[in-house]
Amino acid sequence: MIEIFLNWVRRHRELLRFAALAVLILCALWQLHSSPYIFHPSSVEDVRRWVASYGTLGPLVYIALYTVRPLLFFPSLFLNLSASILFGPLLGVVYLLLGGLGSAVLCYFLGHSGGGRRLLDRYGGRWGERLTNYLGGSGGFGKMLWLRTVPIFPYDPVSIIAGCCNMRLQLYAAATVLGMLPGAIAYNLLADSLLGGQGLYLSIAVVIAAFGIPLAWWALGGEHKKLKE
Repeated sequence: MIEIFLNWVRRHRELLRFAALAVLILCALWQLHSSPYIFHPSSVEDVRRWVASYGTLGPLVYIALYTVRPLLFFPSLFLNLSASILFGPLLGVVYLLLGGLGSAVLCYFLGHSGGGRRLLDRYGGRWGERLTNYLGGSGGFGKMLWLRTVPIFPYDPVSIIAGCCNMRLQLYAAATVLGMLPGAIAYNLLADSLLGGQGLYLSIAVVIAAFGIPLAWWALGGEHKKLKE
């Protein structure tokens, strides 16, 4: 019986290693999510108070928090809207882009690992397969730019899939920053107008333009058909 068990272990050694790694990662993520010592904001105001408490280190804390956000399981919207409140509309855009890029690179390397590809193949489903084929072809920069500007694609899964596709990191990072820019400007203008009570309608118009124009262009221009091929 022992010999049979050892032979089974030898035959499935790679699978067992992957399973052990997956269990360790899940345990670590659960600890991050449930620990009372880890910051878990539930509102924009929570982010503002926590980051502001670090004084001059606030920008670095904000960027670091945004970078590890995928591991803490809270919406990026809290960070997007708090940037302008914390740092003003100009620096808020800069720090939001840096934090968003850090988050995107983290997810990219999670996907770039062998485990990321296994999880995608097993749980990605039809959309995971379509996005993988879409990004795996030619014109990766333009395609990633589409996925960043069109608001229907979830940020973190797209980042993981880009890592699974082995897209060049430089192209991925450039497309990510450029694709985030319209939304970053829109979020910062909206938060600034809500805080100051002025220019609200203009800010709402900018938000609609930042997300609505790429969505309409995607749907009416035919790019969405390439995703279904």
